[in-house]
Amino acid sequence: MSRTIDAPPAWKNPVSLRQLRFFVELARTGNFCRAAEEMSVSQPAISAGIRQIEAHLGVRLFDRTTHKVTLTDAGISLLPHAQRLLTTAANAFSDMHEVAGREIATVRIGAIPTAMEAVAASLAELAGDMPGVVPHLHDGRADQLIRGLRGGTYDLVVTVQALPDDDLEGVPLFEDEMLLVARADHPLAAHDRLPWRALAGQEIVHFAGGSIGELTSAALQQNDLAPSTRYRVDQVNSLYGLVLSGLAIGVMPWLYTLGFPEDRLRRIRLDGPTVRRQLRLLHRPQLREEHPRGVEFAQRLTAKLRDKLSANRLP
Repeated sequence: MSRTIDAPPAWKNPVSLRQLRFFVELARTGNFCRAAEEMSVSQPAISAGIRQIEAHLGVRLFDRTTHKVTLTDAGISLLPHAQRLLTTAANAFSDMHEVAGREIATVRIGAIPTAMEAVAASLAELAGDMPGVVPHLHDGRADQLIRGLRGGTYDLVVTVQALPDDDLEGVPLFEDEMLLVARADHPLAAHDRLPWRALAGQEIVHFAGGSIGELTSAALQQNDLAPSTRYRVDQVNSLYGLVLSGLAIGVMPWLYTLGFPEDRLRRIRLDGPTVRRQLRLLHRPQLREEHPRGVEFAQRLTAKLRDKLSANRLP
């Protein structure tokens, strides 16, 4: 239970970044002594900082016992907000340092691995168009990127999402179609297009997690098919290895197949249904107020990415 505490007016005794760090560290360690050691302060300083936050917000953040400290329901709800504020503050201080020293702006970008080549090539071209902007680029899984975007780690994210959530905005970049991948001498490789039901009786492998797994599993179930129980893969090279061996056929998005050995593998389009995933560039609505140059950069990056990705569109 979270007990309510009488809160002072919001303008009195504002919560500091230091106190927020105390809150996040105590939530992580669950122990006042360890939190104080990690923050290089005394235990009374941690206790005082937590009391001040609780007094300011009017709720109790922790339940304290002799042996452990646990978050209340209010503490659990408030923790991600505190983490996001600290991440945003750290990024802002870093940006201020760079602006003061070199008069530049930083744009932090996350991208799923299949989009990295197009994103990197677009950034290289934009370097001459916007010399005052320095992009930082990281890759990651779609769920990690979305969390990072919400948490303030990224300004922009290129990822796969059916529709942006209410707290995010996005623009479509590319529809990535799911394909059958088979060894060149496989009987199914003679076709340019097949219905999903033609995969019956085959050992079918695909990535189990994320949007790829969800979309492929739904299409298989719709056609009374099931993925292989003998072979499971999570990596591109693993899937290619199984397909090249002839032990299985694979289902994967078009972007994953770029640059693959066409003399040894074949790509076959699938229908009934045709399955596509939407690649989008996402950002938080606050970007307009927080990072005006980031908005301009996002617009230019969107145009570049659409050009590059459309060049790889299926015939």
